Amino acid sequence: MQRLKLQLVLFLSISTCHTVFSFTDGLLPNGNFEQGPKPSQLKGSVVTGHDAIPNWTISGFVEYIKSGQKQGDMLLVVPEGDYAVRLGNEASIKQKLKLIKGSFYSITFSAARTCAQEEKLNVSVVPTTEKRDWGIIPIQTMYGSNGWESFTCGFRADFPEAEIVIHNPGKEEDPACGPLIDSVALKVLYPPKRTRAIC
Repeated sequence: MQRLKLQLVLFLSISTCHTVFSFTDGLLPNGNFEQGPKPSQLKGSVVTGHDAIPNWTISGFVEYIKSGQKQGDMLLVVPEGDYAVRLGNEASIKQKLKLIKGSFYSITFSAARTCAQEEKLNVSVVPTTEKRDWGIIPIQTMYGSNGWESFTCGFRADFPEAEIVIHNPGKEEDPACGPLIDSVALKVLYPPKRTRAIC
């Protein structure tokens, strides 16, 4: 009996380790940005290190925003949890993931406009080759209770490893202007298969 328990515990721990390496559904690791930079990696709200936000790599002017933080007379809110990131001019966040080659995925995230009238985001999936799947998403002013909107785009994993990149291609006078990002998630899509049944 003891041997059976030991084998069961060993099997469960191996299974748990496996799910860490192969991503299927849910928030990306630290996809809600609740794990933030160390105080030494922040200058006010500006993130100063490329790897300062756990599980993410950043480039350009990226801010770590706490819910309730003020920008002039505007109060910045976060839809889930306490923290989000803001991408300034030409800034981006990215995360490398192991995927199931040939599978279809959807990327979902929340975004909110903060300054400019026409903010945009470039969402791309960058494999280890030069081929890239991408799309431009316009960020509109939302007149809801919190001003956030959810976006989804899909792609097929042509390689077992790729980087998910969210980039602000804007060039505003104020480099800090840019959309807020939160709750980045990934889901495997199972397309319907043709059957021989007649409807």
